Amino acid sequence: MDIATDCRQVTRLEIVDTGRRRRWSEGEKLRIVEESYSAQRQASATARRHGISTPPLFAWRKAHREGRLGEGGVCGFEPTMIVPEQPKKRSRTGWRAPWKW
Repeated sequence: MDIATDCRQVTRLEIVDTGRRRRWSEGEKLRIVEESYSAQRQASATARRHGISTPPLFAWRKAHREGRLGEGGVCGFEPTMIVPEQPKKRSRTGWRAPWKW
C-alpha cells in the first residue's frame, strides 16, 4: 500500500503544546549577560545552560553595552585614541646663533 492508495481518514489529531514563549525579567537577563562575560568563550555555554539560543543572548549583550539593559554598559572599558606626540616648538626669545659673523 502506498500513499496514493491509502484512503484512511485521520480520526484523531493531537496537538502538542510546546508552551508559551519564555519571558525573562530584566534582572534575569542581566544576570545571564554577566555570566556570559565571566570568561572567554562562555556565551554559547551560558545560553545552553539557561535553555536559550545564542541570538537572544547576543542581543541582550548588545543592549547591555549600549546601556539599554541594566544600569549601563560593561564597566571598565572606555574608548581611547592614541595620537602621536607633537614636537615641541622652540621659542625665538633667548635664541642665539651658534656662530658669530
